[in-house]
Formats: sequence, structure tokens, C-alpha cells
Amino acid sequence: MHTIAIIPARGGSKGIPLKNIREVGGKPLVAWAIEACLKAGKVDRAIVSTDHERIAEVAREWGAEVPFMRPAEFAGDLVTLDPVIYHAVTTLEEQDGMPIDVVLTVQPTNPTLRPGTLDSAVDTLMEGGYDSVLTLRETRHLYWRKLDGEYQAMFPERVNRQQLEPLYYETGVVFASRRSIITPGNRLGTNIGHVVAPDDEALDIDTELDLKLAELVIEELRNEEGRS
Repeated sequence: MHTIAIIPARGGSKGIPLKNIREVGGKPLVAWAIEACLKAGKVDRAIVSTDHERIAEVAREWGAEVPFMRPAEFAGDLVTLDPVIYHAVTTLEEQDGMPIDVVLTVQPTNPTLRPGTLDSAVDTLMEGGYDSVLTLRETRHLYWRKLDGEYQAMFPERVNRQQLEPLYYETGVVFASRRSIITPGNRLGTNIGHVVAPDDEALDIDTELDLKLAELVIEELRNEEGRS
């Protein structure tokens, strides 16, 4: 089975310019995703898809492959990841002539991603017979929603957080997809499996405040786990 990880890292971030190579925890942000992919036992190749030469240079320095540059039409603010991943997969197939079985989409904006989560996503995909697998985070809060202009409680009664039924939201950090279901507009299919990831893996760097929070979380993890 041939499994590739594609790390989409365009250069056009507006919240934090060139955030994918901003330093966090002593490394460029994209380096954390690259290292997780390289250490994962189920991943054969770590590919960075970028439109920016400096990001490509940094990615190579940290061990990723950058066998092509992403075309401008796949690098705009409104472009979703589906066509980006499809372009990457089909380009690799044309270049290498090697069939791909599993494609991991790995966001470069989470420096706390563990290799084990990537392996769990691949194992769940194959063992469960799913089209794709995505990562979730459990949350328990007194949520409300707005319907017809009115706020309505999403809980039957006010209880302590521990007594609430858990909800789960997509972290967006990892998607594992069978190559056979990937199209320019879809990489999930219809039969979707899930991996519940640790809370700290739900980090997503969008703002300067997120960078500061990530520094604190990484330092805490280093103290607990001896991460390098």
C-alpha cells in the first residue's frame, strides 16, 4: 500500500504573512507537520504543495519533497482544498507513474500533531473500509444556536460540564482519503470514519495570539513528553 501525505502551504496568508514558515517552538510552522509525517510509520512520502519559493525551500530543508509548484489558480483565498489535493495527486501520478492508495491531507498550521494520529487515521481508514477518515475533538459546553432570529439552548437542562453529552467538531488537521474517491470537488466520499484526537491537537494558527498560545502548549508538551 502506497500512502502519501500532502501538506498544503500556500504563501498568501493575510492574517499572518507567510505564516507557514513563521517560527514557533524554535522551528518553522510547516516543519512540525513535515516531521510528524516523516515519523509516522504509515506514511511513505511527505509532499508540500506550495506556490511560494521560500516555503518550498524551507520545506525541503526539513525533509519534505516539493516535486512541483502549485499553479496560481489553486492558490487563491477562495480556493478550497479539494482541487488542491486533486492537483497534487494527479501531478504526482503523472510524474512518477506510481499508483497511490491513500492520501493524507495534513494541515501545516498545527504544530502539536503527533505521528500516531496520522497512523491511526490510516489504520481506521483501512480497517473500517471507509472512503475517508477525519479527526475530531470532543467538547462539552452549554451551547446555543440561533434559529429564526431567536437563541435556543442545545441542552435539555443546565448541568455541570462533565454531565453534558459530548459534542464533536472537526479539527481539520488530518484527512485520510482513499485515492479512488478523490475528485476535483471531493475527498471525503460518503462513508466517513473518525479519529478523536487529543485536545492539544486542535490548535490552528490563524492569528498572532494563536502563535503565542502554541508556544505555551509546545513548551508544556516538551516538559511532559520530552519533545524536540
